[in-house]
Formats: sequence, structure tokens, C-alpha cells
Amino acid sequence: MKPDIVIIGTGHQLQAGHSAYSVDQHKKFRELLEQTCEKYGVKLIAEEMTADVLLSDYGTTETNGQQVAKRKQGIEHRFIDLSPKERSQIGIDRYSLHQTGKSASLSAPQFAALTRFAGELRECIWLTRILTINLWPVLLVCGADHGPRVEHLFNSVGKLAILEVNDYEPHGTTLSVLVLPWVGEEVAESLTLL
Repeated sequence: MKPDIVIIGTGHQLQAGHSAYSVDQHKKFRELLEQTCEKYGVKLIAEEMTADVLLSDYGTTETNGQQVAKRKQGIEHRFIDLSPKERSQIGIDRYSLHQTGKSASLSAPQFAALTRFAGELRECIWLTRILTINLWPVLLVCGADHGPRVEHLFNSVGKLAILEVNDYEPHGTTLSVLVLPWVGEEVAESLTLL
């Protein structure tokens, strides 16, 4: 039985096509997305992202997922996250959460729970947005910390979900600046982590 929703978790910089990753690393990620679309016959790529955040936070106008959907015939693309304005309106943006935590005198563990609940609320909204679109199967690209919970949410409402990749990170991550605190200098040479 093929799943209704396939989840790939990763970091948002890679998802967004940010310059922190090399061209080759973005290419490898797009290849993973393409292979997943082919393997499961994906009709929709849904992403935890909004167009305004893509530009303001990552300086890009198109995610790797959007690029894949444009190249593949018959695959639609949608951003499903709450916009910053929507988050603010319901009091779950970072500023509002910090104000709530402060005014309610929440301890660090209590504030962590509040932040987690806000994330879970967003995940429920993704669920309803994808259910409303009603185009299956779906490839959901989201932050790695959301994958297991989103898989559970979809399975709970009778949509077979699988977590294909929990935390995709390309091999050979390149750091463009290495800070040597004992010397107090920045070494502007690339360091590749295996």
C-alpha cells in the first residue's frame, strides 16, 4: 500500500536554497526530492515555508522543492506554513511567545513546553491545509524536528504517512569561515566535514 504522505525533514537553509550550502549540495537534495516523487507518484510538494519568510530570512525566492515541482510534469507546489502575520495574529510568533512567557512568569521548562505546543499547533494547521488541498500522494518537506509528530498526525486521521528521511543533511558540508578563538583570527578557508 502506497502512502498518502511522504515526509522529508531537513534544515530550512537547505530547503530554501540558501547560499550556506554549495550548488552541488542543493543539487543532491533536489535529486532526493525527485527520486522520492518518482518512487511514490507524488502529485503535490507541500512545504513548511512561506514566500515572505523565504525572502526575508533566507534571501531566496524559490525553494528546492519549488524547483523540482516546476521541472516535473503533474506535480503542484504549495507553501503550507502560517505567515508571520498569521502567527502574530494568534500569538505564536517569537515575540508574542516571549512576552507571554515573561508575563506568565514561566520557568525555562514551562516556556519550552509553550514553544513546543505552538509548533504542534502549526503542525495541525499543515495537516488541515493539506487535507483541504486533497491531492494525493503528497511530499511534505519540513524541518527535521517536525517529522515524527507530523507522521503521527496524518496516521491519526487515516492518511498513511511515512517518514522517508527524518533529518537530511548532505555529506561534505562546507564551512566558509573557521574561527580560531585561541588565536582570535578568522581563517577564510573552506573546511569540509565528512
